[in-house]
Amino acid sequence: MKGRSIFSAAVSLAVLAIASVSVLAQGRSPSTNQQILEGRSFYQVAQQPKPQLITWKQFVEQGGGRYIQNDYDLPPEFRNGYVYFNYGASVIGAYILKQGLSNYPPIKVGGQQQIDSELADKYLKSGRAIALSWALSVGAFQTHGQNPEVRLSAQGGSGCLGLTCLTAPFMTNEQISRILRSGKAIPQKN
Repeated sequence: MKGRSIFSAAVSLAVLAIASVSVLAQGRSPSTNQQILEGRSFYQVAQQPKPQLITWKQFVEQGGGRYIQNDYDLPPEFRNGYVYFNYGASVIGAYILKQGLSNYPPIKVGGQQQIDSELADKYLKSGRAIALSWALSVGAFQTHGQNPEVRLSAQGGSGCLGLTCLTAPFMTNEQISRILRSGKAIPQKN
């Protein structure tokens, strides 16, 4: 008699377990149901949507851009940071936001990978971004294009070499000079 009651209890528990799995599986996707029924353990991790931006490193690996053809020895947090490009009539600007921020600004409405200039300046002043810019005008080339010296701002935090300028208020003049002098051509993709 005891053998039958233990057997009956085991069968009842098995039926209850199958019913529980069935109820749990009703609200899940087919692949999740399959995983439950096969007895595999799993964790679903919510994935955040990938930004529509690329990092400076990815930009360089893709061969750069039409007007931006130099890479620089940037600190790792900026080399792996997301880049926004703002185009003007005579200047192209790249705002590189530090890697690992909790969120990144949206792309400016109507702009392709552009950031609002006022917002970008706030990121610069807080040390969460740097800005590279390249002059495109003929006048700028005649004035500064062939100058081999780094021109540093009297207030600090920015400098230019030829037609390329770097703004990073939290960096020393030595760091800015070193980064500007590190410029090298980006290998072009065929």
